[in-house]
Amino acid sequence: MNARIALFIAIACVLWSVPSHAAESDQQAVAQDIGAVLAWRLGPECIEERCRSADPEGAETRRKALNDWLEKNAERIKEVDTRVAEVVPLVFKSSTGADNTPRVRAQIKAILLEEVFSGKTPEESVAICKAEANPASPRWNNNGMPQIAMSLAALYDWQVAQGVK
Repeated sequence: MNARIALFIAIACVLWSVPSHAAESDQQAVAQDIGAVLAWRLGPECIEERCRSADPEGAETRRKALNDWLEKNAERIKEVDTRVAEVVPLVFKSSTGADNTPRVRAQIKAILLEEVFSGKTPEESVAICKAEANPASPRWNNNGMPQIAMSLAALYDWQVAQGVK
């Protein structure tokens, strides 16, 4: 499956499993943008964490690649984290008043890992992790442009339209 299909699966799972009032089409579009920015934001960390045990020999290389990615993208990561923390409680309202942001983030992480590793043999999982031990891997060189900037702008526009800044 490609990343776009995985994103739609992630969004569907978030919409179906988080208690919300996100049935309207504009809120579904917001959920899609949330899924997009979180998939970009959480993907490298998920893979690095999951691959520590599957390929211990490449752990240090992946850790360095992740740290470099985090450093290179620090400003955009901060934008994503801030916007998600502001928008998720507006879209995915909890009947108890609890903030669903951690729950949404956890679901996206689980879906990302499932997308990469589901149905893979242990050997195939190790091969995936070995490939990610290459600092030239696209995972460690993706700055999210222009998609993440567009999704962040759409989330901001929706938030402003709701009367919340």
